[in-house]
Amino acid sequence: MRKITYIFIGGLFVLFCVGLISCSEQGYKLFDSSRTGIYFTEDSVVHSFGVMKLEVTSYEMKLPVKIMGAPAKENRSFKVEVVAAKTTAEAGVHYTLPTELVVKADSVNGVLPVTVLRENLGSDGHWQVAFRLLSTEDFEPEGEVEIMSIASFNNIVEPPQWKDYWGDITWPDYKLGVWDPVKWVKFMEYFRAMEQTAPATYKGMVDMYGPNLENVQYGWMDEYNYAATKYILTPMYDFFAANPELLQSGKNDIPKPY
Repeated sequence: MRKITYIFIGGLFVLFCVGLISCSEQGYKLFDSSRTGIYFTEDSVVHSFGVMKLEVTSYEMKLPVKIMGAPAKENRSFKVEVVAAKTTAEAGVHYTLPTELVVKADSVNGVLPVTVLRENLGSDGHWQVAFRLLSTEDFEPEGEVEIMSIASFNNIVEPPQWKDYWGDITWPDYKLGVWDPVKWVKFMEYFRAMEQTAPATYKGMVDMYGPNLENVQYGWMDEYNYAATKYILTPMYDFFAANPELLQSGKNDIPKPY
């Protein structure tokens, strides 16, 4: 019985060692892979020319990618393909791509830049192009959802893509009432007028939020609330109080800012 016990324990020990070696080899292969994992950090990015100046004929959308592991000392290229089944836009007509996509040296972040061409978008059409990451000598796509991202764009007046504290896209109704495209057109009109009336403040807002206020965080421009109230909300309220018929509801429901 004692001999059988020793044999049984010895057998377990051998299996345990084999398991450790197997796991070590597997872990080593994952760690020492010649190709680094890469994935999209956003499954979709949206842009609208609707409230941009008419002289703006193109816009570069940026679909962010990130790599797994440490950065390299040199630039590395990644590739994508268009997913035809999820794409309505036409390359060269509605958008263009650069000839090379790069994750720069000493960085774990990169972007897929998609230049959208305004001329052929029309005034009521929605367009999109879906991209899927491909394997290259440098990178291996990671995950299922994260290897695809969709760029959607149009020439329609749509709500800004501001997100609330929970990451959901939201319209700041507590500042502007219910969504109305005319409100957003007027909002951007007053914002751009600040370049002349308050140039330093305008520059600060552009630096923080982007030229079209596309990077506002947590639903409102809290860092510039005073300036937004003075130069945008107050004249907006006065304008629609005098011209409520321009709104879809026929009444000015913007909360009084003063």
